[in-house]
Amino acid sequence: MNMSRLLAALAALLLVPAAARADEGGCSRWLSPALAEGPVALGFLSADVSTGRRACPRTEVGLGVQGNAIIETQNLYGAVTGAGVVSGSVAVRPDLEVFATLEATRIQYVQNASLTGMDVALGQLTVGATWAVLSRGAFVLAPGARLQLPTSFASPRTRIMGAEVGAALLYRPTERFDVHGYAGVDGDMGMGAAASLPRAGVLVNVGVEYAFFRQFAVVLDANVRFGRRAVLDSVAPTLGLRFSAGEHFGAELGGSLPVLGAERALAAGGLKFTWRL
Repeated sequence: MNMSRLLAALAALLLVPAAARADEGGCSRWLSPALAEGPVALGFLSADVSTGRRACPRTEVGLGVQGNAIIETQNLYGAVTGAGVVSGSVAVRPDLEVFATLEATRIQYVQNASLTGMDVALGQLTVGATWAVLSRGAFVLAPGARLQLPTSFASPRTRIMGAEVGAALLYRPTERFDVHGYAGVDGDMGMGAAASLPRAGVLVNVGVEYAFFRQFAVVLDANVRFGRRAVLDSVAPTLGLRFSAGEHFGAELGGSLPVLGAERALAAGGLKFTWRL
């Protein structure tokens, strides 16, 4: 086989079959295009770090708020962190998505036995991509990667840089119900005058989603994190209520509660609005 034929065969393998499989597989079976899919993107780190990712590409823009609280009365310490989050994704092809999330405004209020302070700053920016490499009937497998860029000014002496690699799995036997999952490894380190303090962790997510109507779905996730703070960082059930109006507008209200592990946050919550293009 000459070189031109080889290149043509490779192009056909990468572009045509993959796009066809994504169109015909589980991603095309969702009841309403405006209802959110996949894990609830809510965690205890910055932006969408270590929150999992959906398997199906979408083109949409989003605006939301999210936050968490640490209350340690025995240590006379408390901290409440909130962020205004802007996000977006583009389905470059039916099987390929690029996405980004920015903490446009990050606010943290901290109080201990003798000091009180509040900080308002630009937060973290993450960018990434997923590729649905396999779509067979109800199954979709989509590996992906995400970078955490050093945009936050929350710490005046340190910028945080990180990365994550993982894979999302979807099983959608009907248009109303799916089982989804995600497994990934992430890490970050400080850059600047302070110590770098590199950290790494593992996230395993398993969840189910059921659409009662075209306008309403419920998702329940189980998130287990390892390695960042301790052998077991957290076991955190997460509940999401998802709404849609028409073919484009969607909303998600979510909450996550760590019930086991070394995670210091009492809970995390968020509200997000999206417009699917």
